Amino acid sequence: MSAPASATTPSDSLTGGGSNDAPHGSEKGASADQKEQAPATQRRIIRKADLSLESDTPDKLQSELTALASSKGGFVVGADTTRSRGEDGAESIDTTVTFRVPAAQFEATLSSVHALARRVASEKVTGEDVTEEYVDLEARIRARRALEDQYMTILKEAKSIPDILAVEQKLGDVRSEIERSEGRRRFLENQSDLSTFTVHVSRQIAAVDNQGPGFGRSVKAAVRDSVEVSIAIVNGLIRALGVAIPLLVIIVLPIYLLLRWWWRGRRRNEV
Repeated sequence: MSAPASATTPSDSLTGGGSNDAPHGSEKGASADQKEQAPATQRRIIRKADLSLESDTPDKLQSELTALASSKGGFVVGADTTRSRGEDGAESIDTTVTFRVPAAQFEATLSSVHALARRVASEKVTGEDVTEEYVDLEARIRARRALEDQYMTILKEAKSIPDILAVEQKLGDVRSEIERSEGRRRFLENQSDLSTFTVHVSRQIAAVDNQGPGFGRSVKAAVRDSVEVSIAIVNGLIRALGVAIPLLVIIVLPIYLLLRWWWRGRRRNEV
């Protein structure tokens, strides 16, 4: 008779009042703990800065930003440089540096970035307070851990295979929730412990040639000028023909026909 009594205990705990009582009690305990610990909880703020700087030496500034991140206890996440040249020969150099520093060094790092640039073209600083979400995640994890312990106790007392399978399914669901909550908590810790800086550095270099155009450039210029002159001549001829053809039809053709008629009449008279 002891086996049936043990078999009904997990089922009642999973589907009856026992299941609601265990999580409910855990949630109440977690809520009480949360209220007690909330005043002492460290505020967690995700801070980010996005700046656009102008510098005459972008390569040097990139090295200085890397050294700055290291001196503040941070690291560079990535750096990218692109170069482009316009039709007028002017060159544009754009560099983007992304680095992270401890949150406590945010203000000092921001001031240092300002000091490195020749001019700050734009700046955007944001801060997202995730303290409430972080505290809620901790309370949720504690509640789910307590529920996990209860399910483990029930699993040890289960005797029948259906009861064991049911408890294991519930246990798997609880552990999945714990893993998701812990993953989100780790993300918030990482983002709030380290602030992110994204710095865009640009430089425009005008096309300057102190030694003259050079032979190759002169040849290109001469070919370009020749093409332009040829196109202008062809366009002029087309326009001239457009004017001349109507004149030939209206004036020259009647005169030609009149002279031809007069010449034929004269020959007939002579004959």
